[in-house]
Amino acid sequence: MNDNITEAFPQTRQDLSNLKKTAVDAAKDIGSTATAHAKTAQSHLQDLASHAQEEGGQQLDQVKVSMNDLGDKFRDYVASRPLASLGVALAVGFLLGRRSR
Repeated sequence: MNDNITEAFPQTRQDLSNLKKTAVDAAKDIGSTATAHAKTAQSHLQDLASHAQEEGGQQLDQVKVSMNDLGDKFRDYVASRPLASLGVALAVGFLLGRRSR
């Protein structure tokens, strides 16, 4: 019976074959387009991560410099006013000791 249908509608068989080929080609095009977009997105994400890492490194360096400056200022203050520094240290120690009881 299938042979009768095939013989009766030869153009339909060709049309179905063409339709199948078109569908396969379309699927391949969609796949290649999706792959290209995925590669572009991956590249953008890598660039963004690299930029964030650079910015974070620069900010960390700035914090280190600021902490070093603060330490230098503290040492200078203690060196220029040793008795006042000792008094402050004793007062802070006393307050912390009272608080922990």
